Order: sequence, then structure tokens, then C-alpha cells
Amino acid sequence: MAKKRKANKKDNKAEKKGQKLRKSKKAVRSTGLDDKYAYGSFDFDEYGKEAFSRDGYEYRGHDTGDSRRDKKLDLKRDRMRREADTSRITPRNRTRLVVGFGFILFLMALLIFRMGYWQIVRADELRTMAASMQKVDTEIDPERGTIYDSKMNVLAEAVTEYELYGYTQYLYKDTDISLREKLATVRKLASITGLDEGTIRQKLSEEGDNLVLLADGLTRDQVEKAEEAFGSLVSVKTKAARYYPNDAFAAQVLGGVSADNVGRSGLEYEYNSVLAGVKGRTVRTTDRDGNTVSGSRTKYYEPKDGNSIVTTIDSVIQSFVESALETGMKKTGASQITCIVTNPKTGDILAMATTPEYDPNNSSEPYSKKEKEKFKKMTPEEQTEYLSRMWTIDAVSTIYEPGSTFKLITAAAALESASANSKSRYYCNGSIHVGNYNLRCLGVHGKQSLKEAVGNSCNPALAQVALDTGADDLYNCIDMFGFNDKTGIDLPGETNSIVKSPEGMGDVDLATTGYGQGIAVTPIQILCAVNSFGNDGVLMKPKLVKRIIDSEGKTVRTIEDTEVRRVVSSETAEKMRDIMEYYVADSGSGDQAYVPGYRVGGKTGTANLVEGGRYAKNATNTSFVAMAPMDDPQISMIVIVYRPTKVQYGNFTAGPIVKEIMEKSLQYLGVERQYTKSEAKEVKKSQVEVPDVTGIDSSDAIKKLERLELNYKISPEPEDGKTENFVVLDQNPKEGTKVDKGSVVYIYSE
Repeated sequence: MAKKRKANKKDNKAEKKGQKLRKSKKAVRSTGLDDKYAYGSFDFDEYGKEAFSRDGYEYRGHDTGDSRRDKKLDLKRDRMRREADTSRITPRNRTRLVVGFGFILFLMALLIFRMGYWQIVRADELRTMAASMQKVDTEIDPERGTIYDSKMNVLAEAVTEYELYGYTQYLYKDTDISLREKLATVRKLASITGLDEGTIRQKLSEEGDNLVLLADGLTRDQVEKAEEAFGSLVSVKTKAARYYPNDAFAAQVLGGVSADNVGRSGLEYEYNSVLAGVKGRTVRTTDRDGNTVSGSRTKYYEPKDGNSIVTTIDSVIQSFVESALETGMKKTGASQITCIVTNPKTGDILAMATTPEYDPNNSSEPYSKKEKEKFKKMTPEEQTEYLSRMWTIDAVSTIYEPGSTFKLITAAAALESASANSKSRYYCNGSIHVGNYNLRCLGVHGKQSLKEAVGNSCNPALAQVALDTGADDLYNCIDMFGFNDKTGIDLPGETNSIVKSPEGMGDVDLATTGYGQGIAVTPIQILCAVNSFGNDGVLMKPKLVKRIIDSEGKTVRTIEDTEVRRVVSSETAEKMRDIMEYYVADSGSGDQAYVPGYRVGGKTGTANLVEGGRYAKNATNTSFVAMAPMDDPQISMIVIVYRPTKVQYGNFTAGPIVKEIMEKSLQYLGVERQYTKSEAKEVKKSQVEVPDVTGIDSSDAIKKLERLELNYKISPEPEDGKTENFVVLDQNPKEGTKVDKGSVVYIYSE
């Protein structure tokens, strides 16, 4: 039984083994094992035979009994095992891995070096670029200070101007816009801005940016009309601008500013650092669209407004000067006239003007209609020269031969050096022979004192005075009077004079210098020198600004009167005042500046111009320097008439201008007339008393003045010459003042 059970067990085992074998072969056949070993996996059984399995079926290797076939099968199994075993590193795989890893390392190194280049080498540059792209730094313009006259009337002020921009694509360029709509747009914009239609059409049709500047310098009313008419199709920007409310009034003194509101001439330039203020800033971080980044900090630096300046200019006297120069231009046919009015005791400039004048609000052309017409007919080169001359502050920037006005300096030098006195006499037979030259005179004056020689404006006599004084003493006196230095006036562009030194001054040079030829000075120099006679021999520094105030009106700085030095004794100064008064009142040479009731003194000058290296016969500059009242000088002036064509000689060209300004100014300053008996009789026949016209309608005031044979002038002058009725707020001369018939009474509308 036991043997039988063992035999059965063996049979059962064999049967099971056979079943497994058949099952394995069937699996191999059904799955194509020979062709698809790569999709299975190898392992080893307990007997060391390979076992291949795939999809749940298992194949165990065995020998077939055929050695050749078994060998092939073994080789095939080895090949399949090697291909299926991915963890095995072959030389080929090793090469691939090294190359791949090296390439990766190269890329990483390149990336590291590139990052280092941007983050280290160019870090500062990129940081700066980022800051400039992300941060917007906007300047805030301060308000430019105001320029006042001596009575706190505004001469120049800061205003807000408006610029009008338009989106041309939607206003004009779009193809959907009809021709009729385009014409309507052009006409509307032209009527609002004041520009001609052609200019507007050109700006709207230009290629380029969609948003273009259509007009600038507009008022608030103009831009509001544009916004009402076109809505979002237009844009408005504001900018600080400079405005001169009195147009051409004191233009050369005030000067002007550039488009950036920076002073470029006159007081605007000289005091630019005072008037300009300090700009403010806003610094903010923005995105690419310009919007402020949320959470970022905005820094604000408040601008500091400029200080204002209070000038020494008296607007009333300035208006007298400008009116007289305008009349003088018509009567003399001059190319240009310059006038300076000062207080001889303080050096204050009360008025300064040059014609032709210009409006600082539009400084690219003359102010008067007549000059505009002449200007338009000029060539571009002539226009440039004309504008340069027009903008020049002639009073300080132009040198000229003073002619006979310089005889006052020669006489003072002779008196101060004691080379001449009241007993000195000089003989004139019509000429004086010096060196190889005959220096001629306009008349024959015979024997004369120094006072009479100056009164006669005798060239030979003053040539002899200069020769008697000597080159050294005359030069020293010229130097003391300040002709070798700039006066230091607070205006830009002051130039130097031309004075020969004693070493280079021969007898002829010395003689001609005695009567004002061969020497070139500025108008302000000759006036300051003569002013010393009215200030007891003390030379004063001229000034145009007396105070600097802040935006609240508080005084920041006061510019005090400055004594330069004593140039002559008070005795010499008194004698010179007497000589000057004699010249106007008694000699007949300066009678055109004589004003009844006022002790006016002065001296004329006529100097031939140098053309082609020689003195021209018919081309002259004429002048008159004057002062009053001579017993207590309150006002002094110089008037220079360049190239007069209708009349000649300083007494007839500049004399009437001096008289008009002097008389009106002395009345305005409240200087009382003191008539001689003969003057009183004449004046009584021709004078009337000025009525009170303040507080009444201008038409009634004019009728009232005309009944008394008085002329009138409205100030400020109405635009375009159109006179509208207004209530007279003030007048000059005041009520009760006695004036000659035909005198001008100024009536003020504001």
C-alpha cells in the first residue's frame, strides 16, 4: 500500500508538471514569446534557470536536447536579457551620459555667468534705468515775483496762460469726417484762438502725433469756449507766464523773460535769482501706463515763490518821458532818442526810456504802427540789426562822444585844480591853433570868463582851459568823476568808456578832450558826473531797485543810497551849478529848456559822428544834460537825440524835450514856482488854473479842460485808440495848479 501511495504521488506530480509545461508552451505560442521578450522580465528560479514572465504567464527555460538549438536559445536569451536590463551601463550609454551631463553643466555655467553679469556688472545701470522708468519726477514752477514801481504799481507780474491741444484724428483727419464738418471745426477754432484759418488747418492736418498744440497764450475764457465746443476732443494745459500790464511802458528797463520764464534782459535778467524762486517737485512711482503704483510713497517738495522788487521808477515821470520822446521823434526825425531822469542826491533812477520802444509781451517787433510798417519792409538782416538795437539798454550799453556837455567836466577840473578862477579870461577869434591843427568854433566870442565861455559853448576857450589844466590833472579829474569805471547800476550790459591816458594824450588830444571830442562815455556816466554838482560834489551810485519784498509784502532787503566818493569841493559844485543855470537862463545857448518860475540849469552837446575814419559833416548826435531847481536840485536828466534830420544842435533837438519833462515833473513833485517880476507878468497872460475833474465822467472832464484851452491825455492809453467813458479816478497836475494854456492834463482811468 505504501509503495502504491508513493507511485500515485509521483504520478500526480508528473501530471501536474506536464500540465504546467503544456500551459507554459501554450502561453508562449499564444503570445509570440520568441518575438516579444522585450515586453517581459527575467528572473531565476531555485534551480538557476531563467524564468520569463509577462502578463501573468511564466516561462521557465529548459534544454531541448538539441545542443545547437540550445546554444542559439541561450544567446537569444542573453541578448534579450541585456536589452531588457536598463540598469546596466554600457560604454555607449556612458558616453551619452557624459556628453549630456557636460552640456547641462555648460548651460548652467552660462546661465550663472549671465545672471552675474546683469546682477553685478550692470547692477547700478539697471537700478538707475528701473528708477527712471518707474519714478516720475515732476517739476512744480514757483510763482515769479512781481516788479513794482516806487508807488507799488505793478509793472510786471506772473499770470497763468493756457495751451490748447487737439486730437487731430477725431477733429479733422478721420475719413468719416465730412468736408463740411472739417471747415466748421477750422472756423470755430480760429474764432476762439484768434489765429487765422490757414494756421489752424495746417496744425490739424500735419502728420505725426495725434495730440498737437493748436494755440498757446490763451485766456481762461478762450479755453472754456473750446472745451464747450469740442469736449474731450481738446485738452488744456496751463503754464506760468509773464505779463506786462502797461505794454511798452519802461520796456528797456523791465526787460523780458524767455519761454521758460527765465529773465533774459533788463531787471528781469539782473534780478532773476531774486524773482525766480525755487522750483518744487513731486516724485512718485508709476506703472507703464503712468498710473501711481498702489502703496508707493509720493514725495512732495513745495516750491518757494520768488521775491518781488520795488523799483525807483516813478510811473508818472516815466509817462512824461515817454510822451516827450514820442513828440521829439516826430519833430527831430531822429533815428533814436534816449532819456534818463534821476534824483541827483540819491542816485535813484526816476525814469528811463529809449525810442523806438517795444512791448515785452511781444518783443519780436516794434510797438508803434509807424515803426512796424518800416520794420516789415526791411530785409531779414536789417530786421535783426533793428531788433538788437531796440532791445539794447542804450543808457548803459552805448558809448558816444558827449560833445559840449563834457565842457562842464573840464570847467570843474580847472576850478578844482585852481588852474582857473572867476578872474580867468579866454579869447576866441573863431579858432585856436594847437600843434598842426586849427580847432574851430562856431562863432567869434572875443574875451570871456570861464562862465561865459561855457555859456557860449566856445571850443577854443575850453581847449585852452584843458591845456592850462594839464593832462595829468584833467585825467585825474576825469577818473574821479568815474569815467574810467562802470557806474555799477543794477542793469545788465553796462559797458566801459574810452578815455586816453595822460601818457598817450598829446596837446591836440588834450585840447579836443576839453570840449568832448576824442572821448566816448555812456549816458549814465555823464549824468552821474553832473549829478555830483547837485549833491555838493559827492558822486552817487545809480540804482533802480530800492527794496526786495517777499510774497507777503515784508521787506527782505533794503538797498541803501551809496556814496561813491567826493569828486569836487562843495564850493566848486556851487560854482558849477551857477554856470549851468547861466547857460539856460541868460546865455541864450540853452534857452529851449528854460521853464518860467523854475531855476533850470544845464548844458547842450553836439558831436559829429565818425564815418569812414573821419568826422561826418551832416551826421550828429545831440544832447542836453539838465538839473532843477538849481538852488536845491530835486531832479536831473539827460536827453540824447541820435542822428536828427529835421533840426540840428542840442538846444533845438533835445531842449524842448527837456523842457516838457522838467516842467511836468517839477509840478508833479510839488516844487513851487518862483517867478521873477517879468516872468510873472508874462505868465499871468498865458496861464490858467487847472480845474478839478476827478470823480466825474471822462467826457465831462474833457469838455471842462478844453474850455480852458488845456489838452488832455488818458492814462493808461485805451487799446486801439478807442476811448470809452469812465470815471476819472485821478489827475495830474492837481486842482489849482497854474499851467500854460495848451498844457497837457493827465486823467487816469485806473
